[in-house]
Amino acid sequence: MKHFLLLLSLLLFANFSQAQYRKVLAVLQFDNLINEVKPKYGTLEQPLESGAFINLMNPQLRNVAFVRLFNSYRWPNGQKIDFSKRGSTKGGGNGIVDRYVLINPESSDTVFLYVDPYKTSNEYYVPKGMIALTPALLKEEIEPILKQIEEINQAEEGSKLILHAGEVMRYISANFDQNKLVDPDKVKPLLEDKEADKMLAGYLMRSYIFSKYYALAKDIEHESDYAFEQMKANFKKYIKINPETNTGKLGEYLK
Repeated sequence: MKHFLLLLSLLLFANFSQAQYRKVLAVLQFDNLINEVKPKYGTLEQPLESGAFINLMNPQLRNVAFVRLFNSYRWPNGQKIDFSKRGSTKGGGNGIVDRYVLINPESSDTVFLYVDPYKTSNEYYVPKGMIALTPALLKEEIEPILKQIEEINQAEEGSKLILHAGEVMRYISANFDQNKLVDPDKVKPLLEDKEADKMLAGYLMRSYIFSKYYALAKDIEHESDYAFEQMKANFKKYIKINPETNTGKLGEYLK
């Protein structure tokens, strides 16, 4: 009976961990990514189709495609892959494709990944030499970021936001579609209030973005409402320490 309860607890914990990160994972990975290695997938003969350049005039969609490409996979030891070495080449009947030179930092092995940015696929697979990003790997990677966001929202004087804001924002900017974190109906007053102190508005915007990301990662329901309440709480903390700050109309909006 004890063994059964232990197994049940482990299964429940595993399911809970996966649930916590499913929303973030859905943004980071290609849709319909099948966790199966195909030997020729990502080669010149069968390039991975990212679709990044299908809508050249839409930088938002282009960024989403790159976020998915750069975050769908990891090295076998779980490390992030550096996609910074990119060139273009022509081969087969695929026209111009991108060629990424990926160097495994653990083994120093080189993987050449060919990507067609002008097409998309209904299904995606795992190129040889890589693994798919999983909830377990994602948890290990983003937990330090989530802990910093917790410190930000728990700090009475808001100083933790200043301390951690740069690192948290850099991570989110590089690894997430920020359009998923900004709800125009919630943050519009921050952008339109010309009287409010700019430092205050920036502080509140970061508070909203960080809290929305946290809610998505932790699978908190009504994540936009959660982020808004955290922004309101941080507004009160900021004004308590900086009572002379010009709040414009934000005081009424966030009361």
